[in-house]
Amino acid sequence: MSCVHPAPIALGRSLRLGIVAAFAILTVSIPAGLAQTPVASPAAGDGPHPAHIHSGSCAELGDVVFPLTGVEAVAGEAVGSESAHAVKTSTTYLDVSLDDILADEHAINVHLSDKEIGTYIACGDIGGVLVEDEDGGSNLTIALGELNDSGHSGVVWLGAAGEQTEVAITLIEPDDLD
Repeated sequence: MSCVHPAPIALGRSLRLGIVAAFAILTVSIPAGLAQTPVASPAAGDGPHPAHIHSGSCAELGDVVFPLTGVEAVAGEAVGSESAHAVKTSTTYLDVSLDDILADEHAINVHLSDKEIGTYIACGDIGGVLVEDEDGGSNLTIALGELNDSGHSGVVWLGAAGEQTEVAITLIEPDDLD
């Protein structure tokens, strides 16, 4: 009996690194007990989680520098395995270069809801390894760590597009980890 392997998928180096980083972050940030025992989140099914780029770091958040699109469930029909973990996402295009964002200390902070804007659920300092794309651009992937025992964690991808920066957030809701 012969074994047939599917043709390998050609992925760019940046995409491969992003995928590896995302899985590594998820593996480290989701405790095994949490995967088997869901933690209730009061706003998991409610509207979007507001998100912002702040000056400073997660340890000492400063003022909001750039508002980001709220992080919410993806609209559409669910496909594939019913046991797949749902995520909330957002994408924002900022009229500022990634180099300008990296020139000073910044952090991305995610809030519980508009009503509970003072409750922070996840945060990540903007920094790490800047990866050069094959087409001359650059990108950076950072982790969002849990805050205030929220159970939320995630990944943010920041991509340079000339004088603009794309910010793509993926947030895991604790209710979905069972």
